[in-house]
This record gives sequence, structure tokens and C-alpha cells, in this order.
Amino acid sequence: MLDGLKASGCADKAHAGRVGATAFLSYGDVSGALGVRVSPGGEPGRISATAVLPVAGDVTVSAAVSAATGDRIAFTDVRTVRGELLPPPKTLLDRALEDPIPLENVPEGLHLRSVTITRDGIDAAFIGRSVAFRRGSSAAG
Repeated sequence: MLDGLKASGCADKAHAGRVGATAFLSYGDVSGALGVRVSPGGEPGRISATAVLPVAGDVTVSAAVSAATGDRIAFTDVRTVRGELLPPPKTLLDRALEDPIPLENVPEGLHLRSVTITRDGIDAAFIGRSVAFRRGSSAAG
């Protein structure tokens, strides 16, 4: 949804009165950002994160996913699903999931409202008023 789109005096900038947008983050992208293998969780609203360590073996945890302030995606309520959470994989998984992931290149005035876990990744829903779009900046689509 895009209401009230107006170009500014220069061709590099435009404003919209109201905006609703979505962005898709594949599990590959999320895995790359976190440094652990991420896949859909066994329950709605959850992902699985697996730390693969040759000596300690694979450890998989499940985490709830939610929108956090500052256009970030948070992982909470972490539960061990498979394997033993010994110090090396525990440290790796704790470090990967403890801080929310910031979403980059979000246009000024657009804010993360919610996230939905899908079979292929995470859908992020944005909403905003008086949103500024600038040439060369990525926007949620």
C-alpha cells in the first residue's frame, strides 16, 4: 500500500503519506547474518537454529521470533530441541540469538510492525507515515 506519493523538488527523493510494505528474508540470509543454520521451527512463530561443530556434534534449538524496536528481529524463549547444549555450541548459539538482527536500508518513517515465519523464510511487515524514499536506498517491497 502506498498513499499520497509525492516527488520532491529533486529526482532523488519522494515522500509517501502512508505506506504498508513487506520484505522477505530467506533462511539462507538469516543463517548468514546469525552464523548458524536457521530453518523453520516445529511450532508456529518459531525457528530452529543449528550449531554444527565437528567434535561436539550438532545442537539444535528452537526460538520464538518477533519484531523488536528499532526495526530489528528478536529471538527469545530459546529451547534445546536436539543434542546436548555443551559450552562450545551453547556459546555459539547464545551469541547468535542474543541480540536482535537490525534490518538495514529501511526508508525513513517506515517501521517494522510484525514478522511471520514461513516455510521459506521470514516475512517482515512494515508500516509508516510520511515515509521518505531516496534514490539508491533499498526499500521493503
